[in-house]
Amino acid sequence: MSSTLWKSKVAVVTGASVGIGAEVAVRLANAGITVVGLARRAELIDDLNKKVHGNGGQIHSYRCDMANEENIGKAFAWIGEHFGGISILVCNAGVLKANFIVESSNADLKQLYDINAYATTICLREGLKLMRNGKVDKGHIMVLNSILGHRIPDVAVPLFSVYPATKHAITGLCQTLRQEIHFLKLNIKLTSINPGMVDTDFLNVYSHTVADLPKLNAVDVADAIMYALETPNHVQVEDITLQAMRRYDTAGNL
Repeated sequence: MSSTLWKSKVAVVTGASVGIGAEVAVRLANAGITVVGLARRAELIDDLNKKVHGNGGQIHSYRCDMANEENIGKAFAWIGEHFGGISILVCNAGVLKANFIVESSNADLKQLYDINAYATTICLREGLKLMRNGKVDKGHIMVLNSILGHRIPDVAVPLFSVYPATKHAITGLCQTLRQEIHFLKLNIKLTSINPGMVDTDFLNVYSHTVADLPKLNAVDVADAIMYALETPNHVQVEDITLQAMRRYDTAGNL
């Protein structure tokens, strides 16, 4: 982040222990922002401070299981008690299971909806409350959605299960929440980040199936988030869709 628009503000990042969440947490802290990271493996979040280099930013951890709504409530209550209002919320936590729907267990289907849709909804509600109750002069909510929340590409990866359905729910949720924010007359933006495949541990469930497909990396997604955060106060970027593309040399070879 090149500007000081958010310096000394407080940000909350869910799923901050690895991958996109970890990259975003470090980028925000290096911009002078106080970051609270939520994840089950809080010790990994604490380790991220080794990548924070001055500028007043710091990363704090809170152990939180996104499959447990009581955990989420306690986490946001703790944030409110220790930091007051927040200015940035990055809803990144999610889960992916590779299977056919017809072969999926009830437990797996429920977990996908519980973490990707229900837990995200609770985080958005509680985060927005902290922004409103803290009377922040400006706020920004980032939701890690997916291309699969808008369309299902016809590719040779059929094992999406109900993951796209959970992300379509997030697309509708973002649109509803923007209307609520406008109705409540709050200076809070909401951006849906819609990446294609990202080369993180998240894709391990597919093993070799996606090995030859082009992929983004966590830095690409973090760049998109930082771009949206740096837009002027009167500009709201509602959706950012990014997809990796194949690169060819002058002879047309990969």
